[in-house]
Amino acid sequence: MGSIDAPSASDGAEPGQGDVVEAAWQRLLQREDMDIRLVRAAHAEPLLRQLHPSSSHQDLHFSRCTGDWSWDIPFVMHLAGGRYLVVGPSRSQIVEEADTAEEAVALVVGGLPPGCGPAVVGRREELDRLDTAPDQALGDDERGSHASDQTG
Repeated sequence: MGSIDAPSASDGAEPGQGDVVEAAWQRLLQREDMDIRLVRAAHAEPLLRQLHPSSSHQDLHFSRCTGDWSWDIPFVMHLAGGRYLVVGPSRSQIVEEADTAEEAVALVVGGLPPGCGPAVVGRREELDRLDTAPDQALGDDERGSHASDQTG
């Protein structure tokens, strides 16, 4: 399998989010077996450049965490004749076909989850903790009023 393993925080000095993500992008940009037009188009898009990239069988995947995969972002598969198929987040969800790398990237961007921000250094569990943090920040009075709103 041709996936990219990003360095993790346990590999020595703790790198920042930008270090881990950019290192993964740089490795992907240097791979000879990749569609360099697609990788460059994705890297040029700021919303995708902040995500952790990987490749499997020349498909281009993105994750909101660096230690494993968030599986909530569409990805790009290759079609015959140099075209692309944007799929996802699951393989059974066809988004649309694209004639160019830039069109495929735009389709991925259009399918980003709400509030999608920079990839988190760590595993999906860390991302889940961050995703639920606003709910935990509610005070007792606020939780009580929200609970009564839902039952009434």
